[in-house]
Amino acid sequence: MIETVARTASAFASVVIIASGLLIWHSLGDYESEGAVAASLRGGKSVAPRVLEVTGAVPDELKESSGLAISRTQPGVLWSHNDSGDGPNLYAIDVSGKLLAVFRVTGAMARDWEDIAAGPCPADSTAPESSAAPASCLFIADTGDNDQVRPDVSIYVVPEPRLSGAGSSSTVAARTLRYRYPSGPTDAEALGVRPNGDLTIVSKGRSGTISFFSIPATTVTKAIASGEVVTAIFAGNTGIQPDLRNGRLATAAAVSPDGMTLAVRTYYEVYFFKLVTRRGENRWEDIGRSCALGDAEPQGEGIDYLDAKTLLLTSERSRGRPGSIHRLQC
Repeated sequence: MIETVARTASAFASVVIIASGLLIWHSLGDYESEGAVAASLRGGKSVAPRVLEVTGAVPDELKESSGLAISRTQPGVLWSHNDSGDGPNLYAIDVSGKLLAVFRVTGAMARDWEDIAAGPCPADSTAPESSAAPASCLFIADTGDNDQVRPDVSIYVVPEPRLSGAGSSSTVAARTLRYRYPSGPTDAEALGVRPNGDLTIVSKGRSGTISFFSIPATTVTKAIASGEVVTAIFAGNTGIQPDLRNGRLATAAAVSPDGMTLAVRTYYEVYFFKLVTRRGENRWEDIGRSCALGDAEPQGEGIDYLDAKTLLLTSERSRGRPGSIHRLQC
């Protein structure tokens, strides 16, 4: 059963936001969250969500849920993973947080998994010509780098596991894309994959800016096949001003089903960018309006599009609160 934020947060000290007919209660548990809520309410470009509902809580196995991908081929299936400290494991859950399956990713390390996205599978030059390509792949971003010392990082690409039917297994094999940043080691926790296979990585903000980096689908395919370390392309500043005190650091990203909108989340906000083409190059352009989440989540780190207008969010457990799953419309 879906519960509104008002019900789930009623035990906390709260602030009330009324917008578009929706009543939402947000807890003010510590200085950082209170500052973030206040900053969001002061921001002229921020709006309160039209819908912000709790659909469930992440299971015990996913207490550090750090990324979210919604299956496009298996209705009702969500994919997530833990932050650093877990093995290379993929968790399938539903919107209530019920654990459906766990898959071990072979051929992968779990140094600091930070995000996950669903997208088209890159061509596999090692597969027999007669074999059918998987309908969908999961891209797992092992890109966390708190100290910004990793010379290169990895994105693991796996065929989306099937939860039932012939050939189901508890393991799935990964192929590896290794890349570096043009200006040296960079911490990033946000990954989006367009329907054409192009990748967008968003830096967290530890270096003073939150920036876009891109890797075209053709480069992804060639780099996986060759094993070479490629250099991501700097694709501009997001315009989001990082602020540690207010939790304004990019923790996840998601591309809309039509590939034309990118959602970038921080701990307490969601920003939206539209795809524009200038001089033959695709760029993400800020639409100029963010969505304020307040303190609805204890430590929000996952996001994906459920449909063209609806997002799902996941959070790690933190501050004595369970990791939540929210449905969001802005």
